[in-house]
Amino acid sequence: MLDPRALLKTEPHPRAVVELTVDGVSLTSIIRQRLIQLTHTDNRGFEADTVEIELDDTDGKLDLPPRGATITLALGWAASGLVPKGTYTVDEVAHRGAPDTLSIRARSADLAAGLTTQRERSWHNITLGALIQTIAIENDLKSSIHGSYFAIVIDHLDQTNESAANLLTRLAQMHDAIATVKNGTLLFTPAGAGVTASGKRIPAVTITRQSGDSHDFTLADRQTYQAVIAHYHDIGGAIKGKVTWGDVEDSAERGKLPVQTPAVTGQHKALSKTSPTRAKALRAARLAWQALKKNKAARAAYVGIKAKYDDRNLNVSGEVTYGQADDDKKLTAAQRRAAADAGKPGSTNAFERTADNAKTLRHVYSSRANAIRAARAEWRRLQRGMATFRITKAEGDPTLFPETPATVSGFKPQIDNTDWIIARVTNTLTADAGYTQRLEFEIKATEIPD
Repeated sequence: MLDPRALLKTEPHPRAVVELTVDGVSLTSIIRQRLIQLTHTDNRGFEADTVEIELDDTDGKLDLPPRGATITLALGWAASGLVPKGTYTVDEVAHRGAPDTLSIRARSADLAAGLTTQRERSWHNITLGALIQTIAIENDLKSSIHGSYFAIVIDHLDQTNESAANLLTRLAQMHDAIATVKNGTLLFTPAGAGVTASGKRIPAVTITRQSGDSHDFTLADRQTYQAVIAHYHDIGGAIKGKVTWGDVEDSAERGKLPVQTPAVTGQHKALSKTSPTRAKALRAARLAWQALKKNKAARAAYVGIKAKYDDRNLNVSGEVTYGQADDDKKLTAAQRRAAADAGKPGSTNAFERTADNAKTLRHVYSSRANAIRAARAEWRRLQRGMATFRITKAEGDPTLFPETPATVSGFKPQIDNTDWIIARVTNTLTADAGYTQRLEFEIKATEIPD
């Protein structure tokens, strides 16, 4: 099967196509003749996806669609075909003139009424995954939940005059996750990790400067906050306290965790030459890996290099590997040393984390464990937000969606050398400019199991 992105690059004169229905009736021909601008925004979380359409009505022949009408949308290119963009409900219609124009705004139709209805209840001794499943069943939704959330036990949680959508958003913030409903499925997945709710990695994309006509990069001072503080009040244990999470805690936790490397056949690139010793094979693999990492497109296909050796003096032969797992081990060792340095009296790296240089969460949590999860999630959100990048592509790619990992090339080294993740996609179709696309990125998170 051909990759639509490849077709976008090879077609000499691409022609954008759109398909739109209102309450099951196709309006594609009308869109083609009267379109002034169509904007589709693909968000993550419970921020609704939107479609805004502006049509030419100078002859006065267009009918106003009723509020609550159902819109389906698909975008693409003539060479590669249409990509479905979901179902939407019309919530605003406007007619302006002169010249007369008809404007339609619609929001994603996935948020069922039950998700936005306030309820009052409590949850006891339930895993986070089971809680999310229960909410999905109550609202006739399928569920797709990352497996790590079934290991998190919630002792007690109050839902007081709160909708399920708001509760899920609150839980997502506490666990640095994304909660959303897409195509009738409630999704709950780690934020910024580049994985689906089922745990599968989303294929990365590479975007070059040549594919865009404008960009915007912003780098914020990550030292604005040195840590995050969260307070807790455990009523059952009659205990009050606070926890702190920052670089030291992150480094310590990363150092304790095993490196997670996907074990998929074919992910190690094999060297053709057989080395005379194991040491030389390992050195060859290490040098080849360093060279491979400089090519981001090739790097995305492999996690390492494998090299064979045949030591005739010792009468032994075998195979060695070197790759991302070895780099990760070096990184965690360095982070452990940095954490130790930060804690040494008189060290230049040490700092006193106080309310003046730490962000304090306003919510008081019911247990120390919940407070730690919230502080850790907020700290990692702050780190992802320290740099943002936006690019407007001259030719939109309808296959891109939020949470897709991305690398970019042709910009400054600080931009090209950053692992990004797509946070928002805005597709725009106009009669003059054709199909363009604005992508908003944030720094890709390093996934750490809870």
